[in-house]
Amino acid sequence: MESLIQQGVLDEYIVDLDWSPRSDYLAAITANGQVALKDLKSDDPWGELGRHKYGANSMQWHPHNALLASGGQDGKLTLWDVSSMSEAWSQDFGGWIDCLSWSSLGQYLASSSGKNLSVWSVSGKHEEIWSNHKSSISDIGWSPDGRFIAATAKGGITIRGYGHLETTQLLKWQGCPVKMAWQPNGQHIAMGDEEAIHFFEVETGMHQPLFGYNSKVSRMSWSFESRFLATNDKENLVIWDCGRQYSANEELFPLVDLVSPDSLVGPGGTPPILLRQHRGEINALAFQKKGELLASGDENGEVHIWNLKQSSVPIGSIALGCPISKISWSYDGRCIGIGGKDGTVSIVSFDVTEMSAVSVSRKEV
Repeated sequence: MESLIQQGVLDEYIVDLDWSPRSDYLAAITANGQVALKDLKSDDPWGELGRHKYGANSMQWHPHNALLASGGQDGKLTLWDVSSMSEAWSQDFGGWIDCLSWSSLGQYLASSSGKNLSVWSVSGKHEEIWSNHKSSISDIGWSPDGRFIAATAKGGITIRGYGHLETTQLLKWQGCPVKMAWQPNGQHIAMGDEEAIHFFEVETGMHQPLFGYNSKVSRMSWSFESRFLATNDKENLVIWDCGRQYSANEELFPLVDLVSPDSLVGPGGTPPILLRQHRGEINALAFQKKGELLASGDENGEVHIWNLKQSSVPIGSIALGCPISKISWSYDGRCIGIGGKDGTVSIVSFDVTEMSAVSVSRKEV
C-alpha cells in the first residue's frame, strides 16, 4: 500500500540525504544550498536549518549526537545543533567544501576542499591540514575504527593515522579515483574509477583492479557484514560477493578470499553478480546500515529493493515520478529516504515480517 502525503517542498535537486542516529530526523541538502530537516515525530513539513550560498555539496550527521555538519560552495563548513535548531559554529575555509566524514566515535570531522584535507574537532578547532595531494580530492572516509582517514586523489588512496597513530600509507594507482568505501571490518578498501573497481588490502597494500565496466564506478556500498559490495555500471548493478571461499590451493593470491587475480573474476574465483532489472542509469544505491536489504534507484524514477542472499530479482519496487538522485537508509532499517532531481523527497517505510516479503508505504514530504 502506498500513501501520497505531500511532495515538492524542497527548492532544488537533492544533493544528499542523511538520517540522524536515532532515525527520528531526515536531513537533506539541495543544489540551491538549502539545508533542510524533517522531524519524523511530527506531521509538520520540512524545516530549514540554513543555507549555503551558491549550493551545498556535502552533509553528514554526527554518529551519536544531534549535530549535523554541512559544507558548501560558499567555502563554509557549518555544524548545526538540531536540538536548538541553530548554528553551533561555522568556519570559512575559502574554497568549496567537497566531502565530509565523521570518525566513528565522533571526536573528529574530516573535510576536503580542492587538494586540502582537514581535521576539525567537535568544537570547531582546525586540528590538522594536509595539502600535498596531486589533484583535487574526490572522496574521503574514516576507517571503521576511527583511527585512519583515507582520501582519494590522482595517484591512489592516501591513508593517514590520526590521534595516537600518526602514519601515512599510499595505496598506489595512477588513474583518477572517483569513489571509495571502507569494508566494514576495515580489512579492505574498494575504489572506483573511470572503468574499473579496485580492491586494496589495507595491511599489505595488495592491489587488484577489476576492469570491464562501461561507465564510471561512482556509486558503491558495502553490506554491513562485509560480504557484498554493490556497484553501478550504467543501468546494471554489479555485485561482488566477498564471502570467504576456502580453497585447497594455499599458494593462491593472498586476496583470493576477496578478489581473484583474473580481471573479470570476483571473490574466490567467482564472477560478479549482474542484476539487470533497472531500465535507466543507476544514480543511487545503498545497503541497510545493519541489515540485508539493498536499495537502488535510477534515472527513470524506479527504486528496487533487493535481498541478495535470497533472490536475484527485487523483493519490492517503487515507481516515482522523477529521476532518483539519492537514497539513504535509516539507522533502524525501517525507512529509506529517496531524493529526486526535482527536489522531491520520498520517505518509504517497510513492514518486513519475512525478508522475502516486503510491504511498502510511501510518504512524499
